[in-house]
Amino acid sequence: MNNFNGQMSIFDIVLDHNKELPTTEPPTVSEPVKTGKPIVGGKNICPYPIPTVKDIIKLIDSSSYRVNKSKLISDVFECGALAISNLVDFTKYDEREKRYLEIIKTYQPSEQKLIADIFSRIFALCSSVTYDDGVFDDYLGELFMRCNQGNSKAGQYFTPYHVSKLMAKMSFTENDVKQNEVITINDCCSGGGGLLLAALDVLKNDYGVNYAYNCYMDAGDVDARCVHMTYLALSLAGVPAIVKHQDALSRQLWSVWKTPAFIFQYHRFYKYQNLN
Repeated sequence: MNNFNGQMSIFDIVLDHNKELPTTEPPTVSEPVKTGKPIVGGKNICPYPIPTVKDIIKLIDSSSYRVNKSKLISDVFECGALAISNLVDFTKYDEREKRYLEIIKTYQPSEQKLIADIFSRIFALCSSVTYDDGVFDDYLGELFMRCNQGNSKAGQYFTPYHVSKLMAKMSFTENDVKQNEVITINDCCSGGGGLLLAALDVLKNDYGVNYAYNCYMDAGDVDARCVHMTYLALSLAGVPAIVKHQDALSRQLWSVWKTPAFIFQYHRFYKYQNLN
């Protein structure tokens, strides 16, 4: 774990922040994204430009002639969530590994590499919020809607991030943020996690809260794709959280996803896991 200005980052490689960036590229599942744009922030340890939503959409569109676009996007989200969960939540390992293999075996080797390439960019983009000058946004929600994956018949339209952030700013006051006390936040219809990310944005940047230690999130959605998106976004941001695939009205529950930050700090957050 790293601690950048008091904020933990679970997934970054432990490096001395003052060391020079490497001059050679480490082996990866795909070539680093070369957008020609500057790295987000001036003190990041990441030596490569951070991918954008536009970069990811371009990669998805480049393959749309050979795979079903909607299925590909859903499978990338689910496989990514399964991969992260299986690194930490061993109680679910067997069933989730089986599900991962079921999905990945439906693709040819070149298509499997495509999934890895897309997810590597999602990983880099979503985890960039933990960097010194990382920028919060509803990246996966934006990706989802710009790829026309929303269900208009069900009224599925994600809240624009600037609106989510305004709502978060209106929801918190100095009295809500107390030193070393856990702040609990719930969203039972989380979508891509945009409202939750906006709350983290405000807590971290307006109030200086180390959300990885002093914030717990309980999220859920009836749409499995939204569950996977929220789980990815919160996991890669280093948030202690539980995300449920659940009908908020009937309370029917299909699956529970615990982020690495929750599992690593179980002793601190276990008492909050039955909030809703």
